[in-house]
Amino acid sequence: MNPREIRRLRTMSTTPVRLIACLLLVVALPIQAHYLKLERELTQAGSFTVGISATGRPFAYQNDGVWRGFEVAVAKAVAEAHDLTLRLVRLPRDGLAGALGRGEVDAINTLALTEAVVDTVTIPYLVVGDHVMILRGNPFRIEKLDDLQGRTVSATSGSTSERFALSLNDQFKNSGGTPMQVHSFPFHRATHFPVSMGHAAAYFVNTVSAVAISQDPDARTRMLRGAFKPVREVGFAVSTGYSDIFHAIEHAIAAMVATGKYERLRGTYQLPAELSPFQ
Repeated sequence: MNPREIRRLRTMSTTPVRLIACLLLVVALPIQAHYLKLERELTQAGSFTVGISATGRPFAYQNDGVWRGFEVAVAKAVAEAHDLTLRLVRLPRDGLAGALGRGEVDAINTLALTEAVVDTVTIPYLVVGDHVMILRGNPFRIEKLDDLQGRTVSATSGSTSERFALSLNDQFKNSGGTPMQVHSFPFHRATHFPVSMGHAAAYFVNTVSAVAISQDPDARTRMLRGAFKPVREVGFAVSTGYSDIFHAIEHAIAAMVATGKYERLRGTYQLPAELSPFQ
């Protein structure tokens, strides 16, 4: 019987306890392709097939037709851990969940999604959320969040970044401090303008944008260190019931963490330490 027609197996958790168990397994047993019977669940024999949508530099992007980035490197490491070939299938963001549900891919990258996919379980490799961006050279002398009291800042209306700014204002008010003047913009692309023009001290923005801007040598702004509000974990989503694929990915990532490969990749792509779910 096709595994995708089998009744759903028990829900699998990605709690720290499970990660610790996997790390112990890495020490006790080499992770080999024959350890898990992947051939009965893989979409294509001999390959780890990942449905992927571009999430931008340095996460997942194409350069001259070649996929690059941190997410691609992690996918490649998972495939190599089980002697598989990495097969990437480019999909639109709104096509990821459908391709996984139809059995066209083994996993998808959830960083490209804004909400959880039904009937899936995620093996995380990043934590994402919201950050504070300030001008390079720091003319407003913003060193920590408290330095934003009484300042003018901006955010995108209706975003988690705006909620971050408003919750920070509540903290300032509750502690007897001076709240920020939060200017909310209807479009993400306009949010940075007040800061880039020197009229505001900071703006609040999501992880993907914050990292990309901070790594752009021509950008006028950079990320404020220590000003991160986590929102969700992202990684590979696998259809519930595909226990062998789930465990194969889980074990491979646990091995990456245990051997230091995960940290080396994080360093290679210059991702802030707070984005690691393995603190």
